[in-house]
Amino acid sequence: MKIKLPFTEKFLWDLYNFKNRAGDIINKIIPERHGLPFSNFNIFRDEWTNKNKNEYEKKRSRKRFVWLIRRLKQEGYLKTLKIKNESAIVITSKGMERIFKIRLKLTDKKPRKDGKWQMVLFDIPESKRRSRDYFRRALQYLGYQKLQKSIWVCQYDVMQETKNLIKRYSLKEYTEILLIQKIGLG
Repeated sequence: MKIKLPFTEKFLWDLYNFKNRAGDIINKIIPERHGLPFSNFNIFRDEWTNKNKNEYEKKRSRKRFVWLIRRLKQEGYLKTLKIKNESAIVITSKGMERIFKIRLKLTDKKPRKDGKWQMVLFDIPESKRRSRDYFRRALQYLGYQKLQKSIWVCQYDVMQETKNLIKRYSLKEYTEILLIQKIGLG
C-alpha cells in the first residue's frame, strides 16, 4: 500500500534519512542533546544542497523553499544552531515525533498470513492522557480499527510496530496485545 505524503512530511522524512546516511560524522559535530542535525557544513554541502535541495526547489520556487524551512522552524520541527561559525539546521524532538508518525504511515501493511487479527486492549490513566492520545493516533496509522474506546483490532501484521509503540510511550503496564481468531457462533 503506497501512501503519498504531503510535501512537508516528505521533506522531514528525507531530512531524517539524510541525517541517518550522514551518521557518526554529523553526531560528532553536533551532540544528540541538541536534536538530530543536518547541516550546511562543507562536508555535507554537496550531498544535501546539490541533490536534495535542488529536488525540492524544482517542486517549489526558491522563495517557497525558504518559506517551507521558516514555517517548519516556526512550528517547532526544526531549529538553527551556530556551530564553529557555521549554521546547522536541527530536527527538534517535536520534529522527531512527527517523523515517527510519518514512519508509521509508511509502514508496509500486509494482512496476516494466518488470518488472525491483533487486538490491543488498554486502560491508560488520565494522568497519561497525552501518551494515550498519541497511542490511539498511532494505532490508526498502523491500520487498527476502534472496536470500543480502548479496544482496537487490526488484520495487518504489525505486531512488532505495536510493541514498539507501547514501549515508546511507556504503556506496558496499561496494555495487552492479543492474537485472535474470529469464531462463528451458529
